[in-house]
Amino acid sequence: MVSPALIFNGSISGFVGVLLGIIISLIVNCTLVEISISSFFSLYFGVLFIVVGGIILWRIFSQEAGDGMGSTAKREPLTAFALLIIASGVICFSLEQHWYRGLSAVLKVPLYVTLGTSVAFALTFSVVDLVNYSLGFLQVSVAKPFIESSSQVYMVLVASLVMGAIFGLIFGVMDVEDEVSYQIRLALLREEHYCYPVGALLGGAIGFANEYIREEEERRGSVLTKGYDDDI
Repeated sequence: MVSPALIFNGSISGFVGVLLGIIISLIVNCTLVEISISSFFSLYFGVLFIVVGGIILWRIFSQEAGDGMGSTAKREPLTAFALLIIASGVICFSLEQHWYRGLSAVLKVPLYVTLGTSVAFALTFSVVDLVNYSLGFLQVSVAKPFIESSSQVYMVLVASLVMGAIFGLIFGVMDVEDEVSYQIRLALLREEHYCYPVGALLGGAIGFANEYIREEEERRGSVLTKGYDDDI
């Protein structure tokens, strides 16, 4: 049953998710443009991706092993995405505008899908980490992180995968990187016309779904705690 608290909190989370989805859409597409047209930014993001992937791997394996299965369930997909980000860094090193100009979409689109997925995941991972740290810093008592359970982690990972893949697909199909310099802005605006609704829809859905999962897990936890107290 949907409670009034879930409707209120879910609406706020959904609205924040819509804003974050639009912002991530803009950042991902601008990043893909810069990687495609600038050797400096291609090198910069290549190093950045490898460093970010390494930090994610370090964060994953430096955490204390919790309840075995749950910890493993969260680490495996995060490790896969971290390796994907490192692979994207390697792609950036080989990404030169003149080499990819005129390349068929069959060969070009998968590269931008991979890069888009990596950028979206890196941004999502950073935002979630920042929100968890901020909430933990602002709250007096120890509180549950914004995203903690395996269900929430899988949901965010799948959303990052879908969102980044769609942005990369649209970017590659529309040949934004092959436009001449004075037309790139117009091509980017045309692409964002399709990407903004995708980012807003996925962001809002994930925001509400995350709040729903949080409420369900808190409700189950309170029921288990109450039953345990009754037995005592």
